[in-house]
Amino acid sequence: MGAIVLCYHSINYGQRIDPDTFEQNLFTLKKYGYVSVRLSDIYEFVKGNLKLPKKAVAITFDDGYADNLVYAYPILKKYEFFATIFVIVNKLAKNIKRMDIEELKKLNMANSVNEFLENSRYLSFEELRFLQDSKLIDIQSHSLNHKACFCSNKVFKFNDSRLGEWFFEYTHDKRLGIPVYEKKWDCACECIIDDLKLRDYMHDFVAKHNGILFFKKKNAQKILYRQYKKYLKKNTLNMQIEPRYERMKRLEIEVFESKRILEEQLNKSVDFFCYPFGSYDEVSKEYVKRAYKAAFTLKIGQNMPDDDLFELKRIEVRGGDWLDKRLKIYKSPFLSRVYAKIYRKI
Repeated sequence: MGAIVLCYHSINYGQRIDPDTFEQNLFTLKKYGYVSVRLSDIYEFVKGNLKLPKKAVAITFDDGYADNLVYAYPILKKYEFFATIFVIVNKLAKNIKRMDIEELKKLNMANSVNEFLENSRYLSFEELRFLQDSKLIDIQSHSLNHKACFCSNKVFKFNDSRLGEWFFEYTHDKRLGIPVYEKKWDCACECIIDDLKLRDYMHDFVAKHNGILFFKKKNAQKILYRQYKKYLKKNTLNMQIEPRYERMKRLEIEVFESKRILEEQLNKSVDFFCYPFGSYDEVSKEYVKRAYKAAFTLKIGQNMPDDDLFELKRIEVRGGDWLDKRLKIYKSPFLSRVYAKIYRKI
């Protein structure tokens, strides 16, 4: 039987996984006899150097949110589970050491937990050192900046104000109605610069049709897609692909510099990389190979001996009793493989 790696992000009330759900997940894993292992154990197992318990599970958190300390850490400690946090180095906070939930409970004041998070959503190096020293949490790299870019000219929706921060980081444009193209990590492709005139055209249409209220229509996206098609009948798209050397420069920084900074600040070896957005190609994979022992994706399934060390699988956890149901699939290598073929990503 192979080993599974679970992927979490923020653990907070109002998020996909709240602290109560996370605790229920760990309780469920214990109930079914899963044994917590480290990513270094997964690595040695895949290389054929280590035999793992029959039901081995590793827990990972992406991005480095501060609530991983406040909420997740005490729960991990309670159930005696190891975890790895893949951090985005340039998003880490400066000179902050927040309390975890157990410390907060001792305060006799009206502060909410979120007041301890509001200075930054992300952990600081002081907090990373505390977590690393706990021997329960390991810190690894999720790149320097974790940015996305457009990777094709295929429009999949139009900005309705509910897109993630990646979109605004790349376009620097918050106008409603502008087209959104397929995206990847900006080191996994040559980035595409979209047509600015098309942006103006689509935004003007939304502005003339009640702005944000336009998106109250159930078929708003379909209406915008028809307008987009009308534009194409009269205009040629002006899309540009960046020079290949621009991506190479980013790869040098994102892959190598993030490792260097983490190793210098935490005085430890950083051996594992997690691909931003789960996206990579052969070029980015080769760069990662030059600096790390292994890398983790968002491909689903079990990790088995002789798997590709730079395409290790993880299961992104959802809310409610989702994990309880999915463990019935992932306890079987056969069912796990079949499920992975049917669903590229859960």
